Amino acid sequence: MNCPNCGKEMQEGFLQAGNLLAFNKKRHKLSLNPKDPEDTMIARKAFTATDFSGFICKECGLVIFDYKNPIVHW
Repeated sequence: MNCPNCGKEMQEGFLQAGNLLAFNKKRHKLSLNPKDPEDTMIARKAFTATDFSGFICKECGLVIFDYKNPIVHW
């Protein structure tokens, strides 16, 4: 897959996250919990990590992954 940002080849792999992963409209200092209706809690696990298939561009740093389809089994 080519990067939509810079056009270079992207590396396929896995985005691996710990307990919480959120995409928030504004940075939160104390909590990742959504505060704005446009905030998105991507992963919330108490004792396990969350993995997503995705692509990374080592040239410009863009990461693309499908947050609605985490990998649940090894």
